[in-house]
Amino acid sequence: MPHKCTQCGREFKEGSTEILKGCPSCGGKKFLYVRRDDVHKDVLEEKSIEKLAEERNEEIIEIKPEKKEKTEIYDRIESIRVISPGSYELNIEKLAKGDDMIMQMGSDDKYIVDILSMAKSKKEKKKK
Repeated sequence: MPHKCTQCGREFKEGSTEILKGCPSCGGKKFLYVRRDDVHKDVLEEKSIEKLAEERNEEIIEIKPEKKEKTEIYDRIESIRVISPGSYELNIEKLAKGDDMIMQMGSDDKYIVDILSMAKSKKEKKKK
């Protein structure tokens, strides 16, 4: 079945491998199946922008893609990651920058984090 990008609406031929890397037009990664009756044959034909503009007698306007905000590295990393039951990995930098609480640093470089107090403080903020 042909596919259609959910962001820009571009349609792809049946069995197209382009969708594996995402939509080349908008970068979208979500696609819908399109019924064969609903397929627009002219859309599936790959034409350059110049040809499309020539057919419609329109000028070509250069459109610059929107700049995506660059996220900091610490925003993309989890603050507490479960490695195995009872074993956790902490991102101390993210915990310190956030509203989360680090309660105590024990002996042998062990941190004691009161997870319940973190959850309670967030609930209190939502109520206000």
